[in-house]
Amino acid sequence: MIFFVIILVAIVCGGMTAAKKNEFIPNYCAPKNTATINGIFSVLIFLSHSTNYTYWIDKTAPLNEPYFVMKAFLGQLVVVTYLFFSGYGIMESYKKKGRDYIKAIPVHRLFKTWLHFAIALIPFAYVFLVMYEREKTPLQILLTFTGFEAMGNSNWYMFVTFALYVIVFLGCIWFKKANAFPAILTTVLTAGFLLVLHMNKDYLSSINTSFDSHWYNTILCFPAGMLFSVAKPLVDKILMKNDVLWFTGLFGSAMLFFYFSGHRFDRIMAHTLFGIFFCTTIVVLMMKVNIRSTILDWFGEHIFSFFILQRIPFMIFMYFKLNRNYALFVILSFFATVFLSVIFDEAMAKLDSVLFKKRTKKKELKAEAK
Repeated sequence: MIFFVIILVAIVCGGMTAAKKNEFIPNYCAPKNTATINGIFSVLIFLSHSTNYTYWIDKTAPLNEPYFVMKAFLGQLVVVTYLFFSGYGIMESYKKKGRDYIKAIPVHRLFKTWLHFAIALIPFAYVFLVMYEREKTPLQILLTFTGFEAMGNSNWYMFVTFALYVIVFLGCIWFKKANAFPAILTTVLTAGFLLVLHMNKDYLSSINTSFDSHWYNTILCFPAGMLFSVAKPLVDKILMKNDVLWFTGLFGSAMLFFYFSGHRFDRIMAHTLFGIFFCTTIVVLMMKVNIRSTILDWFGEHIFSFFILQRIPFMIFMYFKLNRNYALFVILSFFATVFLSVIFDEAMAKLDSVLFKKRTKKKELKAEAK
């Protein structure tokens, strides 16, 4: 197991550069940089998911134990940058494009993502229902398309993603300008959604046995990204003044992260802050350190397809008992997922060009006519 992590670390270190003394990276939160960070965690998620299909693996073996210790510590942290940078990116787009961007969220964010997800479920339905001969009621199959149920696919994150798109739309649509108010309202609505899920945890887990606190204990990272977008000019002005202030910010954020890591299993808010300060620590580090990697950039650009489709090779190769050799299983699944991601994203790009670009052109023509 640890060899795959070492390869990832080597790729990260090989592309790492640092700014000079008292100098900083001005565009550290540019989409390409955030995509690279998400690419790192995409690979870690892949490795984490792969262990669910090799039940016999010895977690105490010398070459496996370090990985499983790291996996247990990280837990849901492998997805928090997805949430944080997604919230940050939405707020940045809101600043540039105005309220029209928010108005487009139901179609260009929510529906488009849901459509891609629904199409990705088709091969899962075949593998799960036909190859594995598993049973699902019509209601369960219907709920699969919301992310609440699953047919072997990753589902909880999609359930939360759909909910967050609705929440950010409701939180921002009332405001003409992208400032602290829509970000704060979105935070309040997200916290309310978290509380509803937490208070009904027992009931929801009785309906879906996979439901647990991991479904919602990181979702506040999304509005945290929006709030960071609002506060970024002030944060940059303070921390990017010199290396001493930058290191103070990094040290403070890291200490808060480790403090809440020790209490994350005690209270839901501690786990939430554990995830938020992990994100802020990474963001402050990005002010000074940059990672350039074509490989990681690819995973960041294909983040949705690589995340959603990876369980198809896992399930197929396990069906043919190739998971008995873990190294072979991971390598075959990895390249199969990359192949599927390329095909899927090309197909979705063509579909989007038909469904969404024509709609955009029609709106532009109407605006010109007025």
